[in-house]
Amino acid sequence: MAKLSLRHIYKVYPSRDKQPSIFKRLLSKNKIVETPKDFVAVKDFNLEIDDGEFVVFVGPSGCGKSTTLRMIAGLEDISAGELYMDDILLNNVDPMNRDMAMVFQSYALYPHLSAYENIAFGLKMRKIDDVVLDKDGNTKSVKRHYTKKEIDEKVNWAANILGIENLLNRKPSEMSGGQCQRVALGRALVRGPKLFLLDEPLSNLDAKLRTSMRSEIVKLHQRLKTTFIYVTHDQVEAMTMGTKIVVMKDGIIQQIDKPTDLFNYPNNIFVAGFIGTPQMNFFDVTIKTLKKTLHVEFNDSSKQSINLDLNKLRPIDSQYLDGNPHQVVLGTRAEHLLLNNKDGIKMNISIFEVLGSTTHLFVRFENDEKEYIVSTMENNVWENGQQINISFDEQKVHLFDKNSGESILGGH
Repeated sequence: MAKLSLRHIYKVYPSRDKQPSIFKRLLSKNKIVETPKDFVAVKDFNLEIDDGEFVVFVGPSGCGKSTTLRMIAGLEDISAGELYMDDILLNNVDPMNRDMAMVFQSYALYPHLSAYENIAFGLKMRKIDDVVLDKDGNTKSVKRHYTKKEIDEKVNWAANILGIENLLNRKPSEMSGGQCQRVALGRALVRGPKLFLLDEPLSNLDAKLRTSMRSEIVKLHQRLKTTFIYVTHDQVEAMTMGTKIVVMKDGIIQQIDKPTDLFNYPNNIFVAGFIGTPQMNFFDVTIKTLKKTLHVEFNDSSKQSINLDLNKLRPIDSQYLDGNPHQVVLGTRAEHLLLNNKDGIKMNISIFEVLGSTTHLFVRFENDEKEYIVSTMENNVWENGQQINISFDEQKVHLFDKNSGESILGGH
């Protein structure tokens, strides 16, 4: 059992240069020289992870996801806050005593050792608790190393689960990237930890191998029923693997949710734009309520407008329904923009990409450079510069406050 609790976690990297040097002060010619500030990599991180969950930290590079994972592992000190596992405070517990196993982006295998020896290495170094009889026949607790038979059993068990039984005598230089990553997983697996930590383990693999390894890791989690925390910058990995996803930006949690709810009900523009392929389309618009409709005027040079049925839209924050115009951002995914022969807004095709069963149309307003994407399954003959009419799936429309970027819709 491994229930993890992160409470108000911060990670601060102090500035190396607390005061400007004399040289910098002289060059400033009596101007104000700012003192370098400490860098806050993770800010007020709060998360509860239940036993057996597969939690994914996702976000762009530099968002603090790997730093958070390393604080959980004990490889980074926690600047502030508390980390608990099964109600035991871990802040000052050494990494080796946290009962966690970590798989890194680089395989970190010993090149001179075989796959078997790499997997067994940690077991040979580790001591376990045991009970033996002394010369008087009394039991006493001791710490001992694993026997060769015990190591053999554990290594062969892990190799069988990962399908690498025939690779155990090979060295890393004789294996592919996917095979090396399986060996790295096996090394973590034999420890039987309470918690698996995976830091972008598939980043060095090609696209096809990443897809197959994704499913292998999910199957491994389902078989072990152990808590997994997985870090990635790839939102496709996050959506297909996690039971709970934590979206981060600039060290701050943006949203914690199930994959489907994250996709359908993003809290803000960042989450809406980060999750989903292709990226969500965002239109700058002015909205105004007119009886049972929402009048939407597009803030481009064409000044086109449409009316959306309020009964079909998700509930809108009441302050935007006062009959006055409000500047907001309308978001919609490519597959929720519909081709319409008569109604809707007029846009011109810039380019189109035929992707087999679907086609991506890159469209824009006339005299406007910003492009939007329409995903369609229609097998029409498209032409660059062709004018088309586009309407919106009203049940799938998202609205965000122009200034804060926060969603103004309810109905989660």
